Amino acid sequence: MKQKIAYLRGLMDGLKLADDDNTKVLKAIADCLEAIADEVEEESARVDNIEAELDEIDSDLDDMDETLGLLLEEDEDDEDDCPFDEDEDWEDDFDFFTCPNCGEVVPLTDDMLEKEESPICPKCNEKLFDE
Repeated sequence: MKQKIAYLRGLMDGLKLADDDNTKVLKAIADCLEAIADEVEEESARVDNIEAELDEIDSDLDDMDETLGLLLEEDEDDEDDCPFDEDEDWEDDFDFFTCPNCGEVVPLTDDMLEKEESPICPKCNEKLFDE
């Protein structure tokens, strides 16, 4: 685009146009075209930068997806090593209480409930029961 504008300016200079209103209009048009060409060139550079950043993000996401897939595979393999018997209902060992301060559900064993001090909520660090 800039080459065409330079060619247009060269034609205008070669014609040795008189310094009248028509010449002023033609020079103003050439100036506008040059400004537009500069803006187009800047925007094109920005688009190229954005495309390069998107390619990098896409590559990073592919790497993350691959890593997540590997982690999920490892997690599936680790489920076989689970210390709890799948048939065993381990939740029966706990009583569940809702913290009156933050609403967190807290599992407590009978031993924890028999202590003199009120258990503390792990989320807000407040006592679960009034004394």
